[in-house]
Amino acid sequence: MGGHNFEDYISGTDVGQAYEKAVADAIEEHGHSSYNGTVSTTDGYLVLDDTPRPLNEALEIARRKIDDPRIEKGGYCGAIPVLSTRRDIFAAIPAKPGGYLTRDEAADAALAPHLREGETVDRYYLQVDAVHHADTGRIVSGSVRAPVEGGEATHAGWLFFGMAAS
Repeated sequence: MGGHNFEDYISGTDVGQAYEKAVADAIEEHGHSSYNGTVSTTDGYLVLDDTPRPLNEALEIARRKIDDPRIEKGGYCGAIPVLSTRRDIFAAIPAKPGGYLTRDEAADAALAPHLREGETVDRYYLQVDAVHHADTGRIVSGSVRAPVEGGEATHAGWLFFGMAAS
């Protein structure tokens, strides 16, 4: 069987959880075959750089380290922490007597306390647990998820790379 290089970025600061998500996503998209050509054909990961970097720098490092003898087809993949100005916020909609007149008002109330200086919200998603008042239809509880951008770069994810069995 053959192999080819892969690079897979996953959001999240916990490397173990990010690796598990990368594998689960690959299996969902490409199936359970041990030769599907994705990160799911690896046996785990090795953190090869401790310093979070912008994604383009992490990709350059991954391409230089692909020949590291610890990175092999069917074995471990490499992992590099990645910086980003983008992050996701998950927040509860705070209680308000009478509820919120609009979806935007409810989302703003939930997200505002979590925004850092310079961050902006382009779009948001009311979660399925949003509850509307029976008489007025106003939103009285629930939660919001929103991607935000523009703040200071922080560790936001992991780049996994290596040789996938195919």
